[in-house]
Amino acid sequence: MKILHISNFVQKHNGRLFWNTAFKVNNGFTRLGHNVLSFSDRDIARNNYLLSSRIGKSHVNKSLISTFNNYHPDLVILGHADLINNNTLVELRKINPKCKFIQWNVDHLTMNNNFNKLINRSNYIDHLFITTGDKKISTLCKNDMKVSFIPNLFDSSIDTMRIFEKETYQYDVFFALSHGVASGILKNKRDERESLLKKIHEDKLIKSNFYGFSNVQPIWGNKFNEELSKCLMGLNINQGEKYAMYSSDRIATYIGNGLLTCIDRESNCTELFSDSEAIHFNDIDELIEKIKYYSLNKEKAKSIAKDGWERGHLNYSSVIICNYIFQKTFNLALDKINWPDLSYS
Repeated sequence: MKILHISNFVQKHNGRLFWNTAFKVNNGFTRLGHNVLSFSDRDIARNNYLLSSRIGKSHVNKSLISTFNNYHPDLVILGHADLINNNTLVELRKINPKCKFIQWNVDHLTMNNNFNKLINRSNYIDHLFITTGDKKISTLCKNDMKVSFIPNLFDSSIDTMRIFEKETYQYDVFFALSHGVASGILKNKRDERESLLKKIHEDKLIKSNFYGFSNVQPIWGNKFNEELSKCLMGLNINQGEKYAMYSSDRIATYIGNGLLTCIDRESNCTELFSDSEAIHFNDIDELIEKIKYYSLNKEKAKSIAKDGWERGHLNYSSVIICNYIFQKTFNLALDKINWPDLSYS
């Protein structure tokens, strides 16, 4: 099957976001035997003398119509493709009425106007696949758009490290904060997670390796992996209101590379990773206590990290999740899945 995948393939950033979910989606569908053509809306829109995506918005929509005409896909997948107009999607449907249109989304529902953006697409998208497992995603079912939960994707060619196999660690715990990938530098912006991070960082019994706050710049690309690999544990803490089973894609990066990952229990991610596969905590005091405990009990920590790594790569691989997306989209019989099947229409 021919698939046209419209997303931000971050060419502007010269490879510093090589773990982007868009690449994992491509990998999953390609390994399933499909022909996947990437269309990087933001990079194409910036192809003007001012390197401005705003100026290039008309151009990228015209380019998409031409690409669709030339390729004639059976399935269009949209990632975070905000530059594509709904009117353009209408034109594409006219060209090939049999083509299916779906979208994936890994952002927090209430941040960056994400909820309204998804509702705005609902007239033009057949099925939305979202990494929020809260029943509130049912409210996105507008104008016949179906909605299904998917876990964050693990990918064997991107999440390649097995940190739990190391003998020694320079640090106990890792966290990388970013206020946006566009500039990739520290911004004058407050984040509710900083108070928690400072309390951990100031504890003399914990060796932390934190980036993106307190005048420490964010890290990207291979440097990110280098610093990740120096640590035994990672913090999976997210901004915004708690939604069941929601996490940024950091959870797949941390667990998928073999860190013992600490997860806020209020996010209800025990549905995805049990207490024997990740560390779940109720509050900052319990988190600090557990970081100290596992820093002194590294073999236990490594065993849990390995079990989490195996769970992620076995049950939430890019191939398995893309196969689920494909079967849902075309109303095929579903293979067995190992996450809650939350689908609404």
